[in-house]
Amino acid sequence: MRRWRAIIRNPGEKCGLASQAPDRPTWYPTLLNLIRAFLDICLFRRGPQDLPASAFLLYLTLVTHTVSGFLLSLGGHSAGTAALAGITDTALLALLTLSLLYINGRGMRVPQTLSALAGCGTVIGILALIPSYWMFSAQARNGDQTVPVVLLLVLIVWSLIVMGHIIRYALSTRMFVGVLVAVIFYWIALTVQNALFPLPE
Repeated sequence: MRRWRAIIRNPGEKCGLASQAPDRPTWYPTLLNLIRAFLDICLFRRGPQDLPASAFLLYLTLVTHTVSGFLLSLGGHSAGTAALAGITDTALLALLTLSLLYINGRGMRVPQTLSALAGCGTVIGILALIPSYWMFSAQARNGDQTVPVVLLLVLIVWSLIVMGHIIRYALSTRMFVGVLVAVIFYWIALTVQNALFPLPE
């Protein structure tokens, strides 16, 4: 298993950014490699330990996770409610991750683990936008929702497996334990969201 690193200041330091093309902005290779890193985690080619333990990256992924949650909620709620739903979802993710890692004595792994969870959640959330809005549109027209619902279910299952993949590295445990924890996380988040922000009839 790869070593976990201490916090570093340059979020691109650990993603293979030794050289930068002179005709591109300095942030371009960093952003490109970070996106590639999140995609690799979603495809199980890397783990959270392959991300930089950067405070900036952590804050950035939490913001993007909130925005993707807002966009996903916007199909069934007003803008204000959708914003609160996005904030709540990200806050729950952070709280559950912090609690899990500190209880298990893995507090030093919080920045990379939470960055990975929020970043990969953003990637899958963006992919879920099309079937999500397709479903809400079909619902409003009393049309067939089978295809978008199936696509969303596939993305939910994929999301849970990706979360399990990240959590198993964070806890240094087996994959099925990571997936089980991911399912518990999802159930808690879904329960809270449905209680606070129920979809209109």
